[in-house]
Amino acid sequence: MDIKVFVVDDEERQRNSIIKHVDWARYQMRVTGDFEDAEQAIGRAGQEPPDLLITDIRMLGMDGLELAARMRTINPRMRVIMVTGYEEFEYAKTALDLGVDAFLVKPILFEELTAILERVFEAERLELSKSREELRIKAQLDTFKPIAREQFLQELLHGLILGDEAIRAHADALGMFVPEGLRRVLVIVMDADPDSPLAKEEQVRLAQRMLNDAACAICGSLLEEKTMTQRGNIVLILRETEADGGFERETERILQRLGREAGSIHSCTVSIGAGPAVRSPGQLSESFRLAQRAVNQRLLGSSERTFSWQMLQEQSDHLHKSPDELMGDFLEVLGAGDSQNSLSLLGELIRSIAGNPHIQGANLRGLCLRLISGANRIGAEIGDVNRHLGSEQQLWERVLDCREEPELLQETVRIVTGLCGFIAERKKSPTQVVVQRALEWMNAHYKDNLSLRSVADSVYLSPNYLGALFRTELGVSFTEQLIHIRIGKAKELLQDPRLKLYEVAESVGYQNIGYFTSVFKRITGFSPKEYRAFHGVAG
Repeated sequence: MDIKVFVVDDEERQRNSIIKHVDWARYQMRVTGDFEDAEQAIGRAGQEPPDLLITDIRMLGMDGLELAARMRTINPRMRVIMVTGYEEFEYAKTALDLGVDAFLVKPILFEELTAILERVFEAERLELSKSREELRIKAQLDTFKPIAREQFLQELLHGLILGDEAIRAHADALGMFVPEGLRRVLVIVMDADPDSPLAKEEQVRLAQRMLNDAACAICGSLLEEKTMTQRGNIVLILRETEADGGFERETERILQRLGREAGSIHSCTVSIGAGPAVRSPGQLSESFRLAQRAVNQRLLGSSERTFSWQMLQEQSDHLHKSPDELMGDFLEVLGAGDSQNSLSLLGELIRSIAGNPHIQGANLRGLCLRLISGANRIGAEIGDVNRHLGSEQQLWERVLDCREEPELLQETVRIVTGLCGFIAERKKSPTQVVVQRALEWMNAHYKDNLSLRSVADSVYLSPNYLGALFRTELGVSFTEQLIHIRIGKAKELLQDPRLKLYEVAESVGYQNIGYFTSVFKRITGFSPKEYRAFHGVAG
């Protein structure tokens, strides 16, 4: 820190006294100019502005008040110490209106001056520290903002943020979706040609590069946001720029131009789906959903390049499912590691629950707990989900701590999307092929007297190597993974009130009911009997 000081006084002896009797280095200050009149000081300030001005209030020509005001136009942050005679004290107080930091009454007591300089030094130090912290925070925000924007877009498109107020708050914090008006979602899908000499990934990568450039050029100012789905499809969000009623017409022209561009790409087959125009950002998930369904019409053998959501209106609308049916679909897709479809189904499930008059209070909490348990069970079958996201009991506690329905649903979404990410990442890992085969064997034979050797034999590996793979790939030992599988199956069986506890234990490979009970409680936090009671199962 280097605080530059000007001393201005038409009395040379007083000016020299101030300069010589202060240890300026102590306050990280240095006198860069001493002047007998204000005009000289202003001339020098234009070349090297001071950070601190010490000036007499009464001088020939321009007085100290006018000097301070004019110097502030050069450096608005400049601090000012005004020197005045006792008889000018009342006049000097008007200096406070100019933002003068302090004033001294002649004759100057240097103890008072040094105390003021100490305060100026401390204030400058704090200001510098604050500026550095603000720059650091800004740099961090600039680094993480693209990540936060991308996460917000994904959650918004899949309908995982509940309530217009929450969506608006997220958008405002990220500087997104500021102007009001219509918006529309387009989805661009690239299907690789199986007969192409290029690898599938290379075909898609080439098409993505060409389409990204073409989309920006074709959409122009109407393109508000662009992102990618988990499958590598391009998602465009178009925004109305003029409220003249021509948005639908403009977006249809863009759709047709993109279709022609798609026809010129030979590395793979490109199709485009368009959702309806919507008014609020919260409705973008519906536009996205219908755009996806529209573009999926290509799977029926159509040779078209563009597909509008309007063609879906001709189909009978018998696809409404109950929350339980949607949950079953979600868990099935999640188990297959299909991240994109699982998130879309999760959004659809949450929307069907929110505001449903038949699903409130204890019913709502019970449904959320079942959803979390189902997703957690899938995660536990392929890895140490407890170590990464917390035990099932800890996840339940997070939900049970919620008091209001929106908070409960949003917390459920956070937990389940975390489980989705964990499962999708594990399922796609190419290093887990052998481990996945071993897990499938364990899930099929958990009732038997399994050992590391018997499972290793099923996948043609040595026990030591398979044990090492479990630790490196799953983060758990073979024994712990087997316990999690068996306890997961036991939780399913405990839902059947006809089964005795010892029958459940034997069905999952435990002959000793006491040992089964202790293991079950260690994993779930409940005894088998308490678990049944918590879920309302009599038995």
